[in-house]
Amino acid sequence: MFRNIIIIISFLFIIAIILPFLTVFLNVDYNLLFEISKSPEFLDAVRTTFLAALLATIIAIIFGIPFAYGIARYDFPFKSILEAIVDIPQTIPHTAAGIALLMTLGRSSAIGKTAGIIGISFVHTFWGVVAAMGFLSFSIFVNSVKEGFKKIDVRYEKVARSLGATPFKTFIFISLPMIKHEIITGSLLMWARGISEFGAVAILAYYPMTLSILTYDKFQGYGLKQALALTALIFIMSMIIFVIIRIIQNLWKYTESR
Repeated sequence: MFRNIIIIISFLFIIAIILPFLTVFLNVDYNLLFEISKSPEFLDAVRTTFLAALLATIIAIIFGIPFAYGIARYDFPFKSILEAIVDIPQTIPHTAAGIALLMTLGRSSAIGKTAGIIGISFVHTFWGVVAAMGFLSFSIFVNSVKEGFKKIDVRYEKVARSLGATPFKTFIFISLPMIKHEIITGSLLMWARGISEFGAVAILAYYPMTLSILTYDKFQGYGLKQALALTALIFIMSMIIFVIIRIIQNLWKYTESR
């Protein structure tokens, strides 16, 4: 009886997820979808979205791994507060995050003026898209890597140190290889999350347009028909991306189990 209840609940849950996708693909104009898929406007939005999310993820890898290691390995005052601060962008409305970023990175702000000296602007530029994506998805990567470090038995690092390895070599050659799965998973999830960002990007850097901004712009300017075609294209790309992510994760688990 219990098994049947679980099956029914699971079936209803899957239907609830699939139904919006089916509704889109049953109502979309496929001729328009094909036309939009070849348009320079759409291709530019794809390049901007994917590249900005990739760059934000690379920056997170460079700064997030040492930060996550410090959180996982060391105890210090107000550590729990620092962990909570990292998670704040995930808990606030993204439009509010966009306003905060605009005030922090805008042309009249201290950071904006300093960046302007070297020719970098965050308002309505590619760098603004990167900043918005990174700010809203950074904690996804950090939390994934942090949990990976916490799973490592600290005795491995102590043995390496006792054999003469420096803290840096221990970190590079012992700790990092043991959490490669968490690093890859966190990177892929952060990249995928960055692709879907809308609210903060819309406020800080409406241009150049990302896929989410372009969809909203089409809906506002041309109505549901064009927005629906874009939505279908985004659904197709999202499904491909997450299928690839799952395949990579499963292959990684398979190779590690052998």
